[in-house]
Amino acid sequence: MKRIKIMLIVTTCAAGLLLTAPGAVADPPSKGLPQDTAMSVLNVLGGTRVPGSTSYYISPTGNDANPGTVDAPFKTILRAQDAAKAGDVVYIRGGLYNSFTVPTTGLPFEDVYSYVNPITKSGITYEAYPGDARPVFDFSGVPTTKRVAGFFIADDVTNVNFVGFDVTGVKVGTQKQSEAFRIAGGANFVKMAAYNNQANGFYYTINGTGVVLDSDSHDNIGPTSTSAGNTDGFGAHAKNVWFIGDRSWHNSDDGFDSINSKSGPGAAPIPGRVSYVNSWAFGMHGNQNGVGDQNGFKVGGFAYATTGIPNPLPLHTVVGNLSADNGANDFYANHQPGQSANWIGNTGYLAGYGADFNMLERVSPTDITNIPGYREVLHGNLAFAGTLTANDNTPQANETNNSWTLNGGLNLTQASFESVDMTQLKAPRKSNGSLPDVNFLKPVAGSPAAQAGLGYQANNDVYGTLQKLVTAFAQSGDIGNQGIANGLTEKLQDHELGAFQNALVAQSGKHISSYAAQTLVIVANGLS
Repeated sequence: MKRIKIMLIVTTCAAGLLLTAPGAVADPPSKGLPQDTAMSVLNVLGGTRVPGSTSYYISPTGNDANPGTVDAPFKTILRAQDAAKAGDVVYIRGGLYNSFTVPTTGLPFEDVYSYVNPITKSGITYEAYPGDARPVFDFSGVPTTKRVAGFFIADDVTNVNFVGFDVTGVKVGTQKQSEAFRIAGGANFVKMAAYNNQANGFYYTINGTGVVLDSDSHDNIGPTSTSAGNTDGFGAHAKNVWFIGDRSWHNSDDGFDSINSKSGPGAAPIPGRVSYVNSWAFGMHGNQNGVGDQNGFKVGGFAYATTGIPNPLPLHTVVGNLSADNGANDFYANHQPGQSANWIGNTGYLAGYGADFNMLERVSPTDITNIPGYREVLHGNLAFAGTLTANDNTPQANETNNSWTLNGGLNLTQASFESVDMTQLKAPRKSNGSLPDVNFLKPVAGSPAAQAGLGYQANNDVYGTLQKLVTAFAQSGDIGNQGIANGLTEKLQDHELGAFQNALVAQSGKHISSYAAQTLVIVANGLS
């Protein structure tokens, strides 16, 4: 994906949004948008700092008796956390971190979990030191007498950011599951990676919320029959979560999973909406015994529960994604007792026993009867090889310009695409952290699929992606005025990104839902 070389940082001023130069000190995000953890990622993307903030440093060769300076760094994350305050940055020097003492914290569920690095302070950024080799945290030496959480973000924590390092080696033993990152509070992740764990990569739960941008989760395999089905690449089971430019492959359960996207009291939970934008999921085939659900994007949820379901149901957004060669379904509505998502501009390829697009729904929150989905919205999607769609009873008006609906269904063959070589999907990311340029399942120029603008590679720069999101939010009612939707689209067509964001702030909470405005601003900055 090609990104424009502009960084937009949201700052407060009379006019709304300003462009702030990288490295500048920025004010908080505009008060026209929600003031929550997700917005704090904008300052990370812009390299901005809170006035009066301090930098601390840790190193594999450091010592916790040191002052934590660049010349005399601490050794551990926990010692740096003790010293830091909100707004500070903890720089992580390159190298291997594999010596851990599990602390006693008194945090909830400590009888079940070993919280190796419990994050209990808000507002701190933990970032790989620029120019060093990539830091790696290896938890393979932590015993599995309990579930293991390599990093645990406590449920009252907000505005924590993790940037540019790897987590590996988290084990599960005989436990149900473990997690590289267990996120019960507010945390964002930028250019991160979790791999070769027997654990979930990034797992939002309880009050978890945040943005995961340009991050990878792969080869996380639950080795037992129990853990295999509880080991996903990315999981969103709490408040609002945004996955943007992420990759998930070869995880034993699902690539992305939002089966329980809710938070709050059991009798009156709050819906958690999940946005999946320009992300890839491929090669989910279970563990060494083939055990695991094996979906690419498992978007709907609540299984067969009839209580504890939020009202209204969470409506998710699935825009510009690729899902390929997964053992079950590529894109799955997963028994949602209502509409699961708006599915726009995605590509599904060679699903296993399911379908590229499986829109299975339930009748209602109180009726567990499975039915073909009739409340979904699908526009501009491409499906190739295997079963293209299943359980799809979507009205024609809500299912347009897809490869299976155009002209009675396009006749696609391997020759219709520039490449069907999936190995390129694992290529290294670009130096700015964005996804590699690939031509896998890119329609040949001039072909009917290319002319129709189908698939995950069509118009996938920041402007095209935002136009798809505007379409999704107009369809969902998050943008309640078609004139405003048209005006936003015109600004994007003219590449007026600043004016576009100013309009979002002006209309947030009015004709544009706060969620839609927040999503569009995050994506505008994340893909810039």
